[in-house]
Amino acid sequence: MFGLWRGWRRRRLARRPFPEQWEAILKERFPAAASLSAEEAERFRTLLKVFLWEKHWFGAQGLEVTDEMKVVISAAAARMILGLSLEAYDRLTEIVIYPSHYVHPGESGQAVFGEAHRWGVVVLSWDAVKHGIANEEDGHDTAMHEFAHVMDASTGAFDGTPPLHAAADYHVWAKVCTEHFRRLDASPHKSVVRRYGATNEAEFFACATEAFFEKSVQLEKRAPDLYAELKRYYRLDPAAKRRQPQAT
Repeated sequence: MFGLWRGWRRRRLARRPFPEQWEAILKERFPAAASLSAEEAERFRTLLKVFLWEKHWFGAQGLEVTDEMKVVISAAAARMILGLSLEAYDRLTEIVIYPSHYVHPGESGQAVFGEAHRWGVVVLSWDAVKHGIANEEDGHDTAMHEFAHVMDASTGAFDGTPPLHAAADYHVWAKVCTEHFRRLDASPHKSVVRRYGATNEAEFFACATEAFFEKSVQLEKRAPDLYAELKRYYRLDPAAKRRQPQAT
């Protein structure tokens, strides 16, 4: 029953027009939107607005959450599911935004830039979000990383395996991801995936996702089997898009 209601609500939100003032935010703050085809752009804006309107937004440390913050973060989420659907974020209900990095009480001063929780909350540093989105080729994007964790936890656990599209996909996924996780742990300097991905399987999936979107050509060349698995899951081919000649 709840799923039927959520579907009805999403269809209703999707019919609402995309606010004109958001276009300026995308143009200034989210450069990846400019590379979308007309069909992709329409779907992207639909996903963005529904995501933004259905999630609950909170500022931490006195931060006032602005439309700019909501649009940019929602754009990051929408970009990742162009080949999927909003169901990837069904478990996510709240997004908490800090002005910058933060520290957990009682811990040894370690800076935190973002985190995802099983109970449906994502916490983000706004400074880290802006930095990650501004540089599209460094393989490090805080918003993307945390939303990948949300997808991973759709199965109920952070284990590096999101809900795949067919039962037959799991065997190859496990084989390929395990092999590249071990390689990263053994020789991090040789991998396109950043070193933090060797922490555990969940972090590997999140970091591999960052590489898939931001270092797609390098990942496809140096780890074609891993690229193929991520391509199969996300139903996107960012390497092919990057190889397309840019309009002048």
